[in-house]
Amino acid sequence: MSKDAVDAAVSRWLSIDRNASTRAELEGLAKSGDYDALSSVLLNRMAFGTAGLRARMGAGYSCMNDVTIIQTSQGFAQYLLTVQGDVVKERGVVIGFDARHNSERFAQLAAVAMIRQGIPVHLFSSITPTPFVAFACLHYKTSAGIMVTASHNPKDDNGYKVYWSNGAQIISPHDVGIAAKILENLEIDEAAWDTDMLKGNSLCSDPYNEIWENYYRALEVNIMDKNRNGTGPLTITYTPMHGVGQKFMKRSFEVFGLREFVSVPQQAEPDPNFSTVAYPNPEEGKSALDLAMAAADTAGSRLIIANDPDADRLAAAEKQEDGSWRVFNGNELGAMFGAIALANYQAGNPGTTTEKIYMNCSTVSSKFLRSMAQKEGFLYEECLTGFKWMANMALKKQADGYTCLLGFEESIGYMYGMNVLDKDGISAGPILSAKACQLYQEGTTLSAFLESQYVKYGRHITNNSYFLCYDPAKFDQMFGEIRDGGYPEAVGRFKITAIRDLTIGYDNNYEDLKPRLPVCPDSHMITFTFENGCLVTLRTSGTEPKIKYYSEIVRTPENPVPEKEMRAELDELVGAIIENLLQPAKFDLKPRPS
Repeated sequence: MSKDAVDAAVSRWLSIDRNASTRAELEGLAKSGDYDALSSVLLNRMAFGTAGLRARMGAGYSCMNDVTIIQTSQGFAQYLLTVQGDVVKERGVVIGFDARHNSERFAQLAAVAMIRQGIPVHLFSSITPTPFVAFACLHYKTSAGIMVTASHNPKDDNGYKVYWSNGAQIISPHDVGIAAKILENLEIDEAAWDTDMLKGNSLCSDPYNEIWENYYRALEVNIMDKNRNGTGPLTITYTPMHGVGQKFMKRSFEVFGLREFVSVPQQAEPDPNFSTVAYPNPEEGKSALDLAMAAADTAGSRLIIANDPDADRLAAAEKQEDGSWRVFNGNELGAMFGAIALANYQAGNPGTTTEKIYMNCSTVSSKFLRSMAQKEGFLYEECLTGFKWMANMALKKQADGYTCLLGFEESIGYMYGMNVLDKDGISAGPILSAKACQLYQEGTTLSAFLESQYVKYGRHITNNSYFLCYDPAKFDQMFGEIRDGGYPEAVGRFKITAIRDLTIGYDNNYEDLKPRLPVCPDSHMITFTFENGCLVTLRTSGTEPKIKYYSEIVRTPENPVPEKEMRAELDELVGAIIENLLQPAKFDLKPRPS
């Protein structure tokens, strides 16, 4: 690190930044002589990828701030003009934002960058769920979409999520092309800061009311037995986890004819500080749902549903007969959504065969849909992690004449149908709730419904979690050890029969040793198949400082094994993986917060 280089970078930053807060932050670092911090934020730049951008908010090129938003949007605008030409000036771009600190301002700055290039912008006037932006891309047939959100990340983070003209998130080579255009368009002039130019601008329109009306009209196609939804003994509790979801879920319940849910008052209103939770992610389970459980207990409610702050994910918990709460994991909910989707389709299309039905899920998710497909005869595929892959695969199958019912990811993400080509917690909520209401009218529960699916298609048990690590070099070292000298032949007492490494493009499930899923050299991902039929995947996160592990054990209906025995075997395998491959002490991994 050269101090001269850092000093020059400080001067350069202060010459272009017009935000008083980030200027003061950088000036403070310079005054204190903290060259390590200055080097970190000024001599490194956030990498733009298929997930767009996501990082801590603060000063410098490695953080989310006004400068990096303007530069990113200028580059994205130029990429759109290069690839789509004048079409983008006809179709425009939709831009939305969540309730985080700075989200609205970032959205406005992005809109300015587009409009200055003659690109029309549908700019939401208020906070909105991420699925509404994805829906708006299809509704208006825009050239692209931008959602300013960091989803369920901690309060200091923000992000910039990008959709393409097909309504799905971008995939390669668009990410590479956009990244290159960003670097070609780093200069910022005074007009780039003028958000007042949006007022009354003929190229800037507000899609809020039109999308609200049309989203809920499209949602009606998923309603089955509406007259039954508002009756029965079940009361439902809902939390938006301090995010945008409250009014949007309320309307979803009204459209489905469901009774009004019980709210969690401490979490009902948008709060960018996420004041009541350490992590605003309902996927964390009971630690994130404590207040919802208390509200449900008070109201006599037996079902809780929860969105993350941008309302694209859905969690659910059900009160058991012994008074405890069962938090369904993402794979269990995915199994239920698969069963619901197939049953509803068949009820609405009597006599139709299943050969042109399609469902998919990410490769780290449960193989429950595969088991369903083998028995029911529909087409199932697995994709790389992320709805950008699942949605684009679904579009291809739709073009081939398939009816795409469901895509899901174990991280509580569900794309039910094709109205929104991304995970959508606002539609998933009433679909699951309607099924629960009907089950309770019949004297049964969601837990019993899930068990009936396991009896029919085989029991699928998963054990997924993660470790935190703030030094990316540790990940490289860890996976380097796994690959060095050939992959391991066993982990503990468990023999490995196959290995797929999507980082380097190796898969010995096939004679040519080439994987059938796309290779991703920018992140680590290895899947082990074991002699006992278990699958374990180790993967680094693209948006968080995490090393994740995913594991599953499956037993068929023809060869059932007691659940307790299956869990014990899987837990032993996971323990061996952690001890022998992840090695938390050696690589300074921090356990998942309790």
